[in-house]
Amino acid sequence: MPDFLYHSRRLLLSYSIEGLLRFMYWRKKRRRSGAQISAGTSLAEPIPEHPQSPEDFRPLENTCFQNPYRFYAMLREQYPVYRLQNGIYCLSRYSDITDVCRNTELFSSTHQGAIVGLKPHQSVVEEGRKQDRLAALGLTPCDVLAVADQPQHSNDRKVGHKGLNSRFVKSLESEIETQCRLLMDKFVDSGEVEFMQQVGWRLPMQIIIKLLGFPAEDYDKIKYWCMHTISTQSGVASSVEVAKSRAEILVFIRYCWQQLAIAKNHPRDDLCGVFVSAALDPSNPMTDQQAVSSIFQLLVAGSDSSATSMGNALKLLIENPEVEQEIRADMSKLDNFVEEVFRLEAAFQGHFRWTKTDTVLHDVELPAGSRIFLMWAAANRDESVFENPDKVDLNRANGKRHLTFGHGIHACIGRELARSEIRIVLREFLLRTKNMTISGDAPFVASMFAHTLQKLPLRFDVVIAESHERAA
Repeated sequence: MPDFLYHSRRLLLSYSIEGLLRFMYWRKKRRRSGAQISAGTSLAEPIPEHPQSPEDFRPLENTCFQNPYRFYAMLREQYPVYRLQNGIYCLSRYSDITDVCRNTELFSSTHQGAIVGLKPHQSVVEEGRKQDRLAALGLTPCDVLAVADQPQHSNDRKVGHKGLNSRFVKSLESEIETQCRLLMDKFVDSGEVEFMQQVGWRLPMQIIIKLLGFPAEDYDKIKYWCMHTISTQSGVASSVEVAKSRAEILVFIRYCWQQLAIAKNHPRDDLCGVFVSAALDPSNPMTDQQAVSSIFQLLVAGSDSSATSMGNALKLLIENPEVEQEIRADMSKLDNFVEEVFRLEAAFQGHFRWTKTDTVLHDVELPAGSRIFLMWAAANRDESVFENPDKVDLNRANGKRHLTFGHGIHACIGRELARSEIRIVLREFLLRTKNMTISGDAPFVASMFAHTLQKLPLRFDVVIAESHERAA
């Protein structure tokens, strides 16, 4: 009876709030009547090609989205703790970021959903508590895995690792290869593809859906929900867009609850079953809410990070033909190239932390509750760590020291799966195509959080089948 009452109330509240958000979206959109300026459009004076002052770094403008790295270099050199107009402090140096990652007593990973849209009079702690109450009701995701603090984080990670350890990922390689070849079979003879739609987004999502044991036909709606979830962290979404995205997240969370219930009623040996077992184990502190949130987080991460890196990998390969030729001559160098892709084009440009107590960084006072953006992508090109940091170097000795998967206890548990997926896709393209070119515009999504290609149109010549057979 308590479970019945809990879920009845959860559904009633979820549908009610969804309806309110959709009404708000409709009303705001109607008021604006098409006059809204699209996100990422620059309204200020042009950004200089070689930035010299912090005012030149305007991370919510399109120029910065498309190529943020010269701005990151300026911050690393001159403004290691830089405060944006919205009050968020940006850290860009490798050593500062790794120090923060290791100091979990001072810097919290929780309340990520409250950080970006926080207003000047609001407290991250108080807004985070409001979110915690909604999460306890089963309406929104709670802080788990990448956004949990100790001691909960260790348990979340232990549970997740059971389903995503390196041995298990290794066993998936034949399945990833099969899925990749099936996708390529649909377009390879045509000599062209819009990579992001036909492969980049689709393959990682198909894999994570299968690992969780969810219906394959749910791909389109899960991808749609993940897109809305990520957009709330972009920093440029309007209040109209945020209202719509939050409504879609409510639907997404209901779906995750539904899938958890199915897995409870019909036990199975998959990744969802791992979380079900943990939630049912009286000796394990994982709750149903945390299990649902873990599933939600894995779907969102699985939908975007690998897709982003795949697209960026092919783009980098085409833009560096000498590197492509070097890999074609020695395919063992493909692993090193994948690490260079992660380093040079981090899928997520950074993640947030907030200060639990007052502290000082580089003589900048950070009061308790200060929001911090750890700029993985800036640290990945730190000259003090990586020699010739803007260059693709297949012989880089410390290539795996990049921070694309985070650092410390919050290093991404899906990193080996991402490596495997991207390596296999690149290998299949190298084996089955040649003379690849980018055949149209390949802009990045408007976001200070994710560095994702909106599209990547490719043309290529087809390699005769026997080359493909050798890898089968």
